[in-house]
Amino acid sequence: MLPADGSALLRAVAQGKFRLTRLLLEGGAYINEGNAAGQTPLMAACRARYADPLEQPRMVRYLLENGADPNIPDKTGKTALMHACAERAGAAVAAVLLAHGADPSARDYAGASALVYAINRGDRETLQALLDACKAQGKEVIIITSDTSPSGTKTTRQYLNSPPSPGLEEKRSPALCMSPSDIEVRTAASLPGQRRPPHGTGTGGGLPGLAAGNVHSEAY
Repeated sequence: MLPADGSALLRAVAQGKFRLTRLLLEGGAYINEGNAAGQTPLMAACRARYADPLEQPRMVRYLLENGADPNIPDKTGKTALMHACAERAGAAVAAVLLAHGADPSARDYAGASALVYAINRGDRETLQALLDACKAQGKEVIIITSDTSPSGTKTTRQYLNSPPSPGLEEKRSPALCMSPSDIEVRTAASLPGQRRPPHGTGTGGGLPGLAAGNVHSEAY
């Protein structure tokens, strides 16, 4: 849902009015001003549904190049990258945000990260972009998946810096949600078996095969 309140700049961005956005910024509008919910123009761009899908990464890039901060949280702790993942803005938008310093491992006040939102929205391409960004920063991401077959047999699998393969997903039931321990981020220097705080929670459709369960992730 697009914000109904906020500055003229935020509304221009939300409506995809690129020329007006440029004029407002050239006229001195503050690019990081948030609305009552703390959502900035950059967040509005990440949440928008423009008629031309190519306009969204263009708007996001323009705002970032003109000083938008990708790591400012709104009043729920969500950053622009989290909003982009939650709204399935796509890998192109995520890539632009990451290229301009968005933190893929930041968490909102509920403990969910962009990784969790990408998984729960079933956005494989964006998830891979986030995993690649974490790896480039020297972080390993461990995703734990759990699936229960019709016969009641539970199968648990672990994926390091990679989502489940499409072939595997076709054989598994859709996810319902993520549990707090389903995703873990650790630095490459962490000792094997060293636990990190759980990476987050979230709800949504999810990638098939990424389902909740009483599973605990371990660093290997």
